[in-house]
Amino acid sequence: MTAINTVERTNSLLVAGDAVYAARQSGLFRFGAVADEQNLFRSWLPGEDVPTLAVAADRDLLLAGINGGVARSLDSGASWTAHPFRAPAPLVTCLALSPCFESDGCALAGTFEDGVFRSTDGGESWRAVNHGLFDHSVYALTLSPSFATDGIAYVGTGSGIYRSENGGTLWWDLIMPAGDETVLSLALAENGALIAGCETHALLRSCDAGESWETLLETNGAVNALALARDGALIAQVDDGLLLSRDDGASWSELAAENVACMALDAEGDTLLVAMADGSMRQLYI
Repeated sequence: MTAINTVERTNSLLVAGDAVYAARQSGLFRFGAVADEQNLFRSWLPGEDVPTLAVAADRDLLLAGINGGVARSLDSGASWTAHPFRAPAPLVTCLALSPCFESDGCALAGTFEDGVFRSTDGGESWRAVNHGLFDHSVYALTLSPSFATDGIAYVGTGSGIYRSENGGTLWWDLIMPAGDETVLSLALAENGALIAGCETHALLRSCDAGESWETLLETNGAVNALALARDGALIAQVDDGLLLSRDDGASWSELAAENVACMALDAEGDTLLVAMADGSMRQLYI
């Protein structure tokens, strides 16, 4: 395990290439190969804190969820342009890029109270896509690996999960085991199984697009984040601890007992980067 010392709590992490991006209350930070820390927003808005909850990347393009819309960079963060959403200004909580983003330019953004927005031009313009989405408090967002052709997307909201089969144009809600429950995290396995982390009703899985559910893990806390490693291992952040299952959820072991803020897998899917509550970062080899 290696450690990188930083000073501020991280809201979300992204590992892209040789860089690590950390979304924080004061901006979007990048860590290079030698762990040098740089707030990418300082040259854009010097002297201003820009609360950031989500980040997505594709080659030199970066999208960062900020209050009121998305900040976009085409040069790896050297310069930025703000792309506001419709008024009133929403708070962007999560971002997802199409697996074919380079060719289709499609991205979805979830917001705290204003539902889902979609861009089809690489993040330059956005429009709301909330038809059928009756709960506009979006906490999690995941896209099918074949999103470019099947249009399948899921969002976790304050009252459950919604599914779209046309890229977000139309949504319908899935029936959850305990009725309305807040879903904080989502993941899609290679076999199409949908895994959902709930605030109070455990970790669930559906192998039939939400028609039925099974409980993978009963918890007394919130499942704040999920990650699927390359070898199929499942990592769940429960409150501020980390649990690992290598047998499809049949048994679990502890990776970290406490003080975890958020996590992200690297591009190879076998190294977990963990941001701790004290601002430090650690690498765990899964």
